[in-house]
Amino acid sequence: MIERYSRPEMKAIWTEDAKYASWAEVEKAHLSALVDSGEAPIEVLSVFDAALKSKKPSDFLNREQETGHDVIAFVSEVGDAMGDKGHFLHKGLTSSDVLDTSLSLRTRKSLQIISNTLQKLRENLTNQAFLHVNTVCIGRTHGIHAEPMSFGQVLSSHFAEFQRAHHEILDAQKLMSFGKLSGAVGTYSQLSPKFEMAVLNKLELEPELVATQVIPRDRLVAVASAILAATNAVDRFSTNVRHWARTELGEVLEPFGKKQKGSSAMPHKKNPILAENLCGLARTIRGFAGMLSENVALWHERDISHSSVERMALPDIFVTADFMISRCASLIEGMQIRPEAMNATLWRTGGLWASQSVLTALVSSGMNRTEAYELVQSIALNISAKVTTSGVAQKQFLDDLLANKKVCEIVGSKTISALFETDRYISSAPVTFKRVFGITPEEFNRKKTEQVNQKVPSLQKVIKVTVELLPDVLDTEAKTIANDMKLSGNAVISLRQQKSFFIRMAGDASPENINKYACEVLHNPVTEQYKVEVVQ
Repeated sequence: MIERYSRPEMKAIWTEDAKYASWAEVEKAHLSALVDSGEAPIEVLSVFDAALKSKKPSDFLNREQETGHDVIAFVSEVGDAMGDKGHFLHKGLTSSDVLDTSLSLRTRKSLQIISNTLQKLRENLTNQAFLHVNTVCIGRTHGIHAEPMSFGQVLSSHFAEFQRAHHEILDAQKLMSFGKLSGAVGTYSQLSPKFEMAVLNKLELEPELVATQVIPRDRLVAVASAILAATNAVDRFSTNVRHWARTELGEVLEPFGKKQKGSSAMPHKKNPILAENLCGLARTIRGFAGMLSENVALWHERDISHSSVERMALPDIFVTADFMISRCASLIEGMQIRPEAMNATLWRTGGLWASQSVLTALVSSGMNRTEAYELVQSIALNISAKVTTSGVAQKQFLDDLLANKKVCEIVGSKTISALFETDRYISSAPVTFKRVFGITPEEFNRKKTEQVNQKVPSLQKVIKVTVELLPDVLDTEAKTIANDMKLSGNAVISLRQQKSFFIRMAGDASPENINKYACEVLHNPVTEQYKVEVVQ
């Protein structure tokens, strides 16, 4: 973990102290279950606490120099300090029972921090998107001007990507809510599955379905994949910021402090260093994800080839990702969006972005497409050749089209002129916002006038309702349930063959009305059972 790229809360989870504390949490849950079963006296818990308090990480490390085994060193030091109660510690466990279960605890905590930071980032991005839904910018393909679009829609695209990544983080959190106390090679030869469940319940974990001696490492690969999705989203956004910030554009600038310096040699520089830093850090995340993917294929029931990789990769992937997402959230919140620069860039090519609309108008008026394409291209390329040298008038393309008798005869000057109105290019942005945020900017503004504390809907709830129908019920009846939900005002965004409905509720709405709906409507003669789960 590099201090420069570490935030205190995440870093604290991956220190040596935190590692031993997580081992102690598992060992104490194990002792507590022994007490509950009558196999150990209740005072063993206080004795354990006192023994643990008397030890320092250096004691465990010194003992490890003798034993060559970190868990044995920990158990030996604490067990000796427990005196005649020490034999209860680690009874029936193997080292991986403690290591892997505690790793699940730390991974789950780390994912929660990332989830919280992602939520903040999404709030910031939503605020900017709604603010700039009517800000017109030039869209680009291959880095070349294409057609105008809403800058708010550009940001909504990034938001949707971050939202998908956030869902992956939440899924990964559930995927890591598993532990194991099934012993060597997972056969429960020392402790029963019932006892394992008793311990894991105290830790709010579920038992691994089939453990070998370790929890399968594909779970950690899924975690790395979720983190990679989030940091790839940061990388894409940061790459765009770097492009927008170029001198020729200046459309979006990073926040720049009053005493900040851009260059040691050139006082005029305001470099996009935050975005560049984020793009660089994304490369390290890809390296860590690749390292962790190599850990899945362990020999038979286990080996320890994964151990050294995880000691390095896990702390760094979490600490770095946390830093990246937090920095990106701050960048989004403080970035300077400059509509006037976007407008200047938009018209820099003389309105060439209307070429497709002109082509379509000619073809719609009866002109052969190939002939129409070549006509528009000949006018456009003549202008394009001058853009970066002598420059062109703001509406040079329109002027040249109006000067072309053939174009005016076929389409008409009034129709041609209307093609250069930018409003037509952002008119569908509300449709995109409805899909992404569950509400259009117009609807949001209307609600905001009615309710002072109305927030932009980056905190929408995604609720999964799973309906199990009786075996002889057809899929058509599942669709009927979906239609009922739509009629009741709930926006069903997905119906799957498994009869699972995903419902998005904009704003801070509570899922209580979904539970109420489930009780009143879903509980009917064709429903065997249902489950309502808040996904996010």
